[in-house]
Amino acid sequence: MKLKIFTKTIFIVTISLIIRNICLSKEKELPYMRDGVSFSIADGWKIIANDSIGNNAYYFSAERTGTKATGLITVTWVNKIENPLETIILHQRSMKTAKIYQKTGIEFSMATSDNFAGQKVQSCHYVTFVNEQKLEGIIYCFNSFQKTITIFFQSGLTDQKLNQKAFALIQQTFNCRD
Repeated sequence: MKLKIFTKTIFIVTISLIIRNICLSKEKELPYMRDGVSFSIADGWKIIANDSIGNNAYYFSAERTGTKATGLITVTWVNKIENPLETIILHQRSMKTAKIYQKTGIEFSMATSDNFAGQKVQSCHYVTFVNEQKLEGIIYCFNSFQKTITIFFQSGLTDQKLNQKAFALIQQTFNCRD
């Protein structure tokens, strides 16, 4: 009788530990939703900006935490339809004059048609150096539900694999509605 109770107890404890480990091993995600725009941020990322810009625009930014982390995600949108290609060109001009990129410069590829979260978009890649570290990024821009949305992903080469997982999560969970 005691052996039967002991065996059941061991079985229940083992199953409980397995379930606990499965739950803890899954990456935690931070859901984000504002003005009809939603996506998830991976665990290990910190929101550094979440602001309205006037009455018609929003700015969200997150960076990966940890030493030597280089990941940066920025999502901006305006509540009106603008030409995505012209919007990318405006962002390029703004980045070229930004103090952080002035010393080393920043180079952009030509904007091309692309796909982001099932949306047809315009995109361009860029390369720069910050604090003697090579950074690569991509800018996506598209229209959705009376919004013009721009998404920036930036990563250094040393932690690119970790950052790519977070970028992929945003693409998989991104949604925009009225």
